[in-house]
Amino acid sequence: MDIQKQRNVTQRSTFVQILLGLIVNFSSLSPSMSLGFSAVALPYLLDASNPHRLTEDEASWFASIASVAAPLGCFLSGPISDRFGRKPAIQSVNVFCLLGWTAITFAYYSPGHQYRLLLVGRFFTGLSTGLSSMPATVYMAEISTAKLRGMLITWNALCFSLGVVVIYILGWTMTSNWGMIAALSGAFPCANVVMVMIYMVESPSWLITKNRHEDAKASLLRLFNSKSHPLEIREEIETLTCDTRRTKADHQLRYFAEPAIYRPFILMSAFFVFQQVSGTFVIVFYAIDIVNEAQISIDPYLAIVIIAATRSVASVIVSVASRRLGRRPLSITSGVGMTLCMVMLSAYVACVQRKIIDHHDWLPLTLLMAYFFTATLGFLTIPFAMSAEVFPSTIRGLATGMVSSMGYICCFVMVKIYPDMLSVMGIYPLFIFYAAMSAIGTIFVMLCLPETKGRTLSEIESYFSVQKPGTELVALA
Repeated sequence: MDIQKQRNVTQRSTFVQILLGLIVNFSSLSPSMSLGFSAVALPYLLDASNPHRLTEDEASWFASIASVAAPLGCFLSGPISDRFGRKPAIQSVNVFCLLGWTAITFAYYSPGHQYRLLLVGRFFTGLSTGLSSMPATVYMAEISTAKLRGMLITWNALCFSLGVVVIYILGWTMTSNWGMIAALSGAFPCANVVMVMIYMVESPSWLITKNRHEDAKASLLRLFNSKSHPLEIREEIETLTCDTRRTKADHQLRYFAEPAIYRPFILMSAFFVFQQVSGTFVIVFYAIDIVNEAQISIDPYLAIVIIAATRSVASVIVSVASRRLGRRPLSITSGVGMTLCMVMLSAYVACVQRKIIDHHDWLPLTLLMAYFFTATLGFLTIPFAMSAEVFPSTIRGLATGMVSSMGYICCFVMVKIYPDMLSVMGIYPLFIFYAAMSAIGTIFVMLCLPETKGRTLSEIESYFSVQKPGTELVALA
């Protein structure tokens, strides 16, 4: 793209991009609340004074069925997004999430059908969590300029962290009324359905892949600012059409055998694996247990609110820093910080257990806050964000959904085996394991992760297409 064309592209309305970013990423808020709902509701569902309390086996299904549904949602999000469009894909998130929270709400007021309704509700909310992992990020990658893309594609992770904070705060303040918590959670997708319907325009890149050129022009007119000239719209259409023809040919002839697809697929799959084996999602799912195992004696509900709030602050920082610093520096900083925090937390717990030092509430809480802060800077957010950048447009939805699905499958495995690992290894060796995985993941990032800051999607695709075996991936920086 020449200088004049780049100048024309950057004239898109910043306000419109930010508004659309807020609207489409808001769809991830309520699905992310499902991640922390089991931690909030289980203490009351298992309470001995509850006449309708769950058995241990029922409680395990209540907690885990959302993790089973999430990979399915990730896998479905790609075909839905690629076949029907980014806008219907986002609306599907809202619909399934609303169905899930509605079922959970009815479960609270229907004790005779409580368990069955809880399972149905948790399945649908888990499905919506998986469905929400891709469309908003892909959409923002496609409609935003290279200058703003680094910030806007991280907002999905910000909404995920905010959702966990909101559900923990509701659990802390509303005590045992998990039915009202579910009802309030269901209000968010209701509001987002209306906002998406009114304000969201379909992705021009997707419309071009469907040969809907007039619709693509109409979308671009809304994305460009009011001073834009029709010539700029034609130039943008020509650029998108050329890119789509090239990627469509690759898609039809070689599919995943093509370097432009299999190289980023392997890269992002590995990044998602390191994200999970370093313990990032395990601590979210077992937040209260982790707090107790770390020997923090303050109210565990208050402790997890503080920890989740720290993650939200880090999400805000990463949305700005990703635009200025890029993906590689944040990911490396994240991995180093996670490693150090887990090593120090393990050492603290070991010393307290052996009575080498006295117990101090502030130290393990500070280390857990620092762990979540540094994890959010890179390992928790960058894999989701970069997955929306590195694949060709004709397969972007499917490929992004597939790597996200692999991430959630790995999440399910790590969450499922956590009690067994804790029983066999003990808490501080387990923290050492997470530290080791964080360290190996950091080395992987340093050696393999490319820098996409400031690059157009076409430039990123071309990089993976022409890269020769053995070439340093950091060459894109």
